[in-house]
Amino acid sequence: MSLKNPKVTILLATYNRAHLIGESLDSILNQTYKNWECLIVDDGSVDDTKEILKPYLLKDSRFNYYERTKNYKKGLSGTRNYGLDLAQEINAQYIQFFDDDDIMHPRKLELQIKPFLTDESLGFTTCKYKHYYGKEVLKFELKDEVCNISTKHLFEDFFSRKVNINSLGPIWRSNLIFKYRFDEDLIYSEERDLYLKLFLLEKPKFKNIDFVLFYYRKHLVSNTSNRYEGNLKKTARYKSDLNFYTFLKINDLWNYFLIREMIKKFVFYNFDNAIYSELLNVINKDKNNLGFKLKLLKGILIVFIAFRINFIKLVNKL
Repeated sequence: MSLKNPKVTILLATYNRAHLIGESLDSILNQTYKNWECLIVDDGSVDDTKEILKPYLLKDSRFNYYERTKNYKKGLSGTRNYGLDLAQEINAQYIQFFDDDDIMHPRKLELQIKPFLTDESLGFTTCKYKHYYGKEVLKFELKDEVCNISTKHLFEDFFSRKVNINSLGPIWRSNLIFKYRFDEDLIYSEERDLYLKLFLLEKPKFKNIDFVLFYYRKHLVSNTSNRYEGNLKKTARYKSDLNFYTFLKINDLWNYFLIREMIKKFVFYNFDNAIYSELLNVINKDKNNLGFKLKLLKGILIVFIAFRINFIKLVNKL
């Protein structure tokens, strides 16, 4: 195991991608950084994905194929969790998630592993990305596109969607990402759910590489577009938000930012009387002595509720 040339373990989830996965695997083969292995986890494909993979598996021993077992739920979360467990069993050093329809820049692994070699405190490195529609010829130039990945307030800016950290961007130090698993009950926003918890609890140090180092394919048969309709995705987003709220409540992780954001989400935007009562109780306890700002927020909340009650009464009279 070389400290100067550590192995990157690529976890590639696949499902019915016979027509595209070859391009993704070719982009991995073309990496300038050669010390990698790729664990391909199939979520039960019923097309010719397995046949397309055979020559890659025969040609290069760095590719390994697995079928998701019944111990993991069907879907991206279960598939990735199986990959994480496989990687942990072999003591992987660094983890790169990747998808079966996207393209790596040839220097992605090279440029993103380099900062780890001089800074042992880094939890992950990340890069910019660009949407790719499959028709253009990729020149693989190192470009600094409009895609914000820089922040001094990682959790807050990721929560507010001010930074663009896609699941395929980071290379993770394994001892950080192995602490977490994707929620297999979520069919959408599962990576956001995990990253929010990780960023809040771990406050990891990271290095951003300000170049486009992967190409995110946009097409009509992407996993989320193909499997889930609009209303189902909206419901799944709400479930993800509720999942994070429950995580905050159970672990008592409240601060002013989180109280404010949960009030916006579950009282102002989507009214939930039970959550309103719970949040009001958190404000009244004020364990963190948040002072004037919290009192002002409480006043705004009370005025809003009074307005809402009177508005409903007015509507009922119509």
